[in-house]
Formats: sequence, structure tokens, C-alpha cells
Amino acid sequence: MPGALPTYAVVTPVRDEAENFARTAEALVSQTHPPQQWVVVDDGSTDGTRELAERYAAEHDWIDVISAGASHERARGAPIVRAFQRGCDAVRERPQVVVKLDGDLYLPPHYFEWVAATFARDPRAGIVGGVALIPEEGRWVLERGNLLNVNGVAKAYRMDCLEDIGGLRPMMGWDGIDEYGARARGWHVRVLTELTLLHYKPRGSKQKPLKARWEEGRGSAYMGYLPAWLLIRAAYRGVVEKPPVLGGFMLFAGYAWARLRRLPQIDDPEARAELRSEQRARLAAVLRGRAGHAVGAPNSDGPAYWATGPDEQ
Repeated sequence: MPGALPTYAVVTPVRDEAENFARTAEALVSQTHPPQQWVVVDDGSTDGTRELAERYAAEHDWIDVISAGASHERARGAPIVRAFQRGCDAVRERPQVVVKLDGDLYLPPHYFEWVAATFARDPRAGIVGGVALIPEEGRWVLERGNLLNVNGVAKAYRMDCLEDIGGLRPMMGWDGIDEYGARARGWHVRVLTELTLLHYKPRGSKQKPLKARWEEGRGSAYMGYLPAWLLIRAAYRGVVEKPPVLGGFMLFAGYAWARLRRLPQIDDPEARAELRSEQRARLAAVLRGRAGHAVGAPNSDGPAYWATGPDEQ
């Protein structure tokens, strides 16, 4: 692995995560490459999450707990991004990498060493992360999603890249459009498929399912999804996720409502163009019956795949 690993700070927006927060805290304390600072941004927790975080902060001077100062709205998207930005503003010394990390995860001790090593090895790596497993029927399974994208529960950004894309957008879809903006500007998105973490509460589990699908549809409209691709996505989600059929319908309805209302779309035409280019390729592959070959293989090129010993390049 590269000798000098980049510095990083972690920002964790939380609300009512007491059940699992200690897992995340213990995982960060145990990292072989520790963060220079961890900022926990509490958004009005009422279950003791803040008090638990403050106990860890009292034991470790690199942990800080602050308030989000928001309306405590239970929603995905804008509140999370605003809390993340508030946490970034509280970072005392500019790190080379900043991480948006959920508060209900378990990460292996080497997690951020591998992430940092990937940034060190690839100067154009802009966004890096592993893959998440979720509990389902008594076992851990891969969280549904595109393995070409870093899961939003643990996204590490090179600061230069984050600034280049204009930061995160306070809207549902923030954890997708960021990567298209990065790719459009020549940054690499590295999904380390050999590096896993445990996510105890799947995305959207704190929202009612139909509301979550509606908001996701609105987020897809904001990102600039092609209508044809959104229709295919909604049909697929209506089959594989609960509630069946109705969930997919609400996803498409949220998208259609936003487009009919002409709600604003992402203010980054380069990111939107990159997104639509990928979707056209995937749509063409679906029509040819080759959906799995639309955009190439994931970037499984993290430390587990690197050569070791005197011949390492």
C-alpha cells in the first residue's frame, strides 16, 4: 500500500440512532487509520443519541457533537445534506478527504485505511467507498443498488473533488448526482466491492414506504432521469421491493408530478449529461437483452487486489 495515507474527517448526521450508534462509534475508535476529527451532527434526537455521542466525545478529543439547527424534519435528502454541510463547517483543519457516514453502521477496523490507500494510489479518485450489507430474514445480504455507485451511507470525498462539483445538493438524489458531476469533470468513482460494512437500518426505513418511493421519484426528476429509464426502474422496483406494484407506481408518480410541475432540476448540466449518457447506454443494453453489460464492470480494484511484496508497482 502507499506509505503516506491522506488525512480525513468524518461527519455523521444523526437522529434517534441510539440503538446502533455505539456500533459506529466503536468502529471509528478502532480504525487502523483513525480520522483527524469526527463531527456528530444531532438533528433533534429524543432517544438518547446525543447523550451517547457526548460520552464518546468526553473520552476522545477528536470527537465533537453539535446541533443541526434545522427543523428536525423526518426526510431523506435536504436535511441530511444540510447537516453534513454544518458538520463540514465545524471541521477545524482542512482534511484531504471528508466522509459522510451514517450512524447505524459497523465498519471493519481496516475500512478507512483501505479507503485512504485508494485515494493515495489514484490521484484522480474523487469518491471512494465499500458496499453495504443489510439484515434480511436472519442473514446479511447486499443492499440493493448499483455497484457502480458508492452507497450513500458511507461516502468518502476528496476535498478537491467535492469543491469541484460545488458540494452536495440539498435534495433527494444528492448521493447520485454527486458522482455524475465528479465523473463529468474527470474524477474517478471507486467502488471497493471487496470492502463491506454492515448497515443495520436500510435506507428509507424510517419513512413510510410509499412516501419514500414518492420522494425518490421526485429526486429522480431533480437529477434529470430519462423518462424511459425511470419507467423501467419503477417497473423493476415494483416487482422486487415492498409494497409490490404500488411502490413502483409511487416512484413513477413522484417523478411525473415533479416534471409536470416543472420543478427545478440539478443546476449542473455536465452532471445531468453524464447521467443521461449512462442511462441511454443501459437502456440500449436492456433493449438488446444485455442489461448486465451496459456500463462495464465495477471498479473492484481496492487494496485486496493490489500486488504485495517487492514487485508492487
